[in-house]
Amino acid sequence: MEDVGKNPTFAAHGGPALVKYGKLGYHATKMAAPTSRFLHGATGTLTLLTALNLLNYLDRYLLAGIVAPLQQSLGATQTEIGFLTSAFLLVYMIAAPVFGLAARRASRPHLLAVGIFIWSAATLASGFVHTLLQLLLLRALVGIGEAAYSTLGPALLAGHFKPERRAPALSIFYAAIPIGTALSYIASGMLSEQWGWRSVFIAGGVPGLLLAFLCLRLREPPLNAIEQEPEVSASAGQRAAALRTVLGSANFRVATIGLTAFTFAFGALAVWMPHYLTTVRGWSAVDASASFGIIIVAAGLLGTLGGGAVARALGGGSRACLLLSGVCMLAAAPLTVAALYCTDTVLVMTVLFLAATFAFASQGPVNAVLVNAVPADLRAFAVGANVLAIHAFGDVPSPVIVGRIADSSWGWEWAMALIPAAMLLSALAWLPIWRRP
Repeated sequence: MEDVGKNPTFAAHGGPALVKYGKLGYHATKMAAPTSRFLHGATGTLTLLTALNLLNYLDRYLLAGIVAPLQQSLGATQTEIGFLTSAFLLVYMIAAPVFGLAARRASRPHLLAVGIFIWSAATLASGFVHTLLQLLLLRALVGIGEAAYSTLGPALLAGHFKPERRAPALSIFYAAIPIGTALSYIASGMLSEQWGWRSVFIAGGVPGLLLAFLCLRLREPPLNAIEQEPEVSASAGQRAAALRTVLGSANFRVATIGLTAFTFAFGALAVWMPHYLTTVRGWSAVDASASFGIIIVAAGLLGTLGGGAVARALGGGSRACLLLSGVCMLAAAPLTVAALYCTDTVLVMTVLFLAATFAFASQGPVNAVLVNAVPADLRAFAVGANVLAIHAFGDVPSPVIVGRIADSSWGWEWAMALIPAAMLLSALAWLPIWRRP
């Protein structure tokens, strides 16, 4: 077997070679004539991975729409329901770096397929549980599967696009987040009302089982699109040095710090904003949830796609992407303050939409900075380390911290002030005004 960086090979039938990871590098092996070349190219890969990202976030928030039926059926308290979310996120953030390291020795499309199959099978099985412990274990398995996807998906996608085109591509990929999140609230409520809470998990699991098999048709990036990095030595010392490369990258550090602050803010906002509008501003529960969901979908699409387009117009460089992301979050912070403390309903919805649009506009560019910050063979590990950080210090603690402050004498308005404060921290991390050119 030859090293593809020195001598790319082709299958006997004349088709392209399938790039696979060898022990610590990229190698080429023969593959059978493909039945669908669409999934072998950049467009097909982006299409499938974006669809899976939508399904990923739809699955992640299924529980939020069926809390009451679950409590009635399984006799669970609100605290126990909260443990279901914590179990998922804790397993998810621990497993993410593991898959990042595994990707250096195994086929990423195959690992993706396995991860998606695990999460989808666990979601499907959740529709047949009879105890809270069974559901807790299955949600933990969902965390393992989604960790594989969230770690390997962006890294695999990045290899199919040149650096200057990664921000727009990742913006399309991340545009699935608000759509999947909103669909989860809508679909879980409708399905639960019509056919019971078990149907929510069954309907959420089946599509992923089908799409997992399509991931087997994905291929590693074309040979001419992979950055030719020096092969990493198998010695323990040099492997450790390669891992230090990730943590030693200034762009990786600032991207991760800013994304952690963003995740802290968005995690708290997603959990508490509808409740805040209901209890503090006097909105009805239906109006608060529906309005917030519509705003997230519209702002998410406009923001992520718009941010990617602007990043591409600016050349797609890391410095330009960080500057763009920082400016967007700098605009989002005061708009969020206005949304929290205004009393006029129309004004609240308007400024909240603008704040969410600016916040989502940062996601494609800053994730492009993240994957560009390290050598190609360390991208999956870098994304995994990033996932661990943003959840451990972001949306795992933020809903609890905000809730605890709200329960104290400080009250809801001081508690929610942490959200724009975290946005401001994110902006300060990304703005290059305090770093050397």
